[in-house]
Amino acid sequence: MRILILYRHFWPDSPPYASMLRSIARRLIDDGHEVTIWTQEPSYKATDLTKTASRRETLDGIEVERFGTLPGYKALTLVRMLDKLAFPLRLWAKAAWRRMRREHYDLVWTATIPPVAQGMVGRWIAGLFGARLLYHCQDLYPELGAHSGFWKADGMIDRLLRRIERKTRTRADVLVALSHDMAATVHNLAEPQGTLAVVNNFMLEDFSGEAATALLQPAKHTENERLQLIFAGNLGQFQGLDLLVDAMRLVGAKRNDVELVFMGEGKAAASLKVQAQGLSNVVFKGHQPFEEAQIAIAAADIGIVSLEPEIYRLAFPSKTLTYLGLGMPLFCVIEENSELARMVSDNGIGAVAPRDPQAIADAIIALADTRKDLPTMRERASSWFASRLDRPAVLDHWSGMIGELNEPRNG
Repeated sequence: MRILILYRHFWPDSPPYASMLRSIARRLIDDGHEVTIWTQEPSYKATDLTKTASRRETLDGIEVERFGTLPGYKALTLVRMLDKLAFPLRLWAKAAWRRMRREHYDLVWTATIPPVAQGMVGRWIAGLFGARLLYHCQDLYPELGAHSGFWKADGMIDRLLRRIERKTRTRADVLVALSHDMAATVHNLAEPQGTLAVVNNFMLEDFSGEAATALLQPAKHTENERLQLIFAGNLGQFQGLDLLVDAMRLVGAKRNDVELVFMGEGKAAASLKVQAQGLSNVVFKGHQPFEEAQIAIAAADIGIVSLEPEIYRLAFPSKTLTYLGLGMPLFCVIEENSELARMVSDNGIGAVAPRDPQAIADAIIALADTRKDLPTMRERASSWFASRLDRPAVLDHWSGMIGELNEPRNG
């Protein structure tokens, strides 16, 4: 089967999905499929702009074709915004030209960023080539945009975006969500004509060529050591991280053997640093290359996942898999009825707290008081991950699902 993947970021660009696409596409190549990806030069973060990537190359058997960034991309914020919005249109123009040259694909694969527009153009391109459509929903727009206040819920823009997204979801031969909570939300807008699958992400692969995982043995912890919690990843607007800082202020008033580390960058970083002034138990570390970040994360005791109310219905935090893949227990600040909270509680791989500073502080203190149980929780976390979300197992799932699409259409 000839597969065309459409996504703005691909390895060596830094978003997690950029690396996951390489792992998945390579597996599909091994299965005998032909895979092409239309993407863009590395540009996700300022540090990515220094990375070198050919406009056209064959990588692990994957045919990679990259657009360049628009002139002025490095210097002007407006150009960066236009570049993001222009990407789906550039895809459409490229597809129209290739169709005129009688190029053909059996499956078009697209995702959800830029919101709504990427899925819409992916649907158009699938129709242009007479191909099946796989819509990989890493998060759910327009619901997420309305929930976050980007536009008014049920307003004119929201209704328009929902109408467009309904067509894309309905047209999908396979729609992939990351959790059952997300799949239930999909049903509220439109059910795809084909398969609605739940396939979570997996631990990112190290493409540096070094056996970095050998360095990731967790440090031995004793009851006298400082308990270190870490939040690693984007310091953004959907996590409600201000509550964690408030909680650490309460913790610090009672004991001095607990530390919270924020590792990453994002829109909320500046305000969090202001909020944490004067707190010796809150530490900030900038963005780290993936290989270095893994080592720093593995050295901590507990990985933090925090989401604002109702976000669990619209997205699944990818950092969860990184923590579990490194054998780390989880501390989740999330609704108790979410799939993630049930996963943690039912399997004894961490703790869950409601979105209240005092409740979060109490839960952290309880973890510090019972840190002798951490080795057992680490073993459970590693075992659970290996049985459910280990990369080979998830890639097997993808392989089987794409293989089924290769069967002739009914009728």
